[in-house]
Amino acid sequence: MKKLAKDIQHYTPLIGIFLAGILGFAIFSYDKVFQAAVIIAVAVAYFFWGLIHHSIHEDLQVSIVLEYAAIAAIGVVMVFSLLFRA
Repeated sequence: MKKLAKDIQHYTPLIGIFLAGILGFAIFSYDKVFQAAVIIAVAVAYFFWGLIHHSIHEDLQVSIVLEYAAIAAIGVVMVFSLLFRA
């Protein structure tokens, strides 16, 4: 519990990133291209949040960078496959 209280300041921006993404996705529901831009922005922000988070904790490694990039890419592909399905 002490660790969570200590790290809450690190996770608050991540929650804000995802909430802003959900809000932007919902507000611009009439424009699929802008929704795609919102999803890409969220993925990029998530990736950089991960880099900053692990850099602060001094445990940033190439494998962690690749993991954040892969998760962001998978998220984009999943949302795009739903957004642009025929």
